[in-house]
Amino acid sequence: MSLRLSAAAALVVVVALVFALLCGPNGLAPPDSATVSLRLSRVMLGFIVGGALSATGAALQALLRNPLADPYVLGVSGGAAMGASLFTALLGAAPSALALGAGLPGAGVVGALAASALLVLFVAHDKGEGTVLVGIVLNAFSWAVVAVVRALVPASSSAGLSVWLIGSIGYPDDVALLVAGAITVGGVLALVTVSGSLSILRGGDEEALRLGVDVTRVRVVVVVAASALVGVAVGTSGVIGFVGLLVPHAVRRLFSVDERAVLPLSALIGGGLLSAFDGVARLGFGLLGSEIPVGAACALLGAPAFAFLLWRAR
Repeated sequence: MSLRLSAAAALVVVVALVFALLCGPNGLAPPDSATVSLRLSRVMLGFIVGGALSATGAALQALLRNPLADPYVLGVSGGAAMGASLFTALLGAAPSALALGAGLPGAGVVGALAASALLVLFVAHDKGEGTVLVGIVLNAFSWAVVAVVRALVPASSSAGLSVWLIGSIGYPDDVALLVAGAITVGGVLALVTVSGSLSILRGGDEEALRLGVDVTRVRVVVVVAASALVGVAVGTSGVIGFVGLLVPHAVRRLFSVDERAVLPLSALIGGGLLSAFDGVARLGFGLLGSEIPVGAACALLGAPAFAFLLWRAR
């Protein structure tokens, strides 16, 4: 990838983060001294979650050789939501009180790992569109479990769970932000280490084996890293769709198709994009009198953008 394209990607990320930092409930303006630390922590959490989801989407698309693969479509996010919801039901507490603790992200990781493992077991036998169908089945089952949990928990917890499941970036404390950031950086770096092998895997397992790629190792690394990334993202901010699907496609069209460049660029641009979407959600307060959940903002803005990319690809 050329230096010019790298500079363009860096500029996109910086502009997105500055825009997010300026967005407030009263419009575009720099935060005052009393709120700047809160605003900054929220922007950084959006950057972390967006980077985690986008890097995961890029890795799953390459591993499964399916352009529709992303944590939401394939049921990985649903599995994480199921794990976190079951954890909430067992403790009988609202997700808002637990979302940035150790338990909820951990439960999300377990759920995401289970969903990812099922996907990898299936893709070993099916190399086509059946993988997406399995993701649809996983999603249906996961959201059925979530619906049962919502019916069983107290009304106060159910209301908080509903907001969390739509996807919402909050105001984490320093420790929670550090933990989420450390796990995300580690997960993205793990995916980057196998990005060259993922490029080769696009040619098929037999070709990759002939070229000396340890296919089993690559799958294990992607599954574990993707589960950790999605689990932390869902555990801290709820279920957010379209970012993991849209950003890798945009990066491949605008910057590079080499997975060694796609993975880190997806993480950086996805982080900036989700922070910007969250800024748009905050701006909605001045117009609507209520803040739009960032998960809804991503769907409202991401769906037309993805449709445009598909139209341009024809």
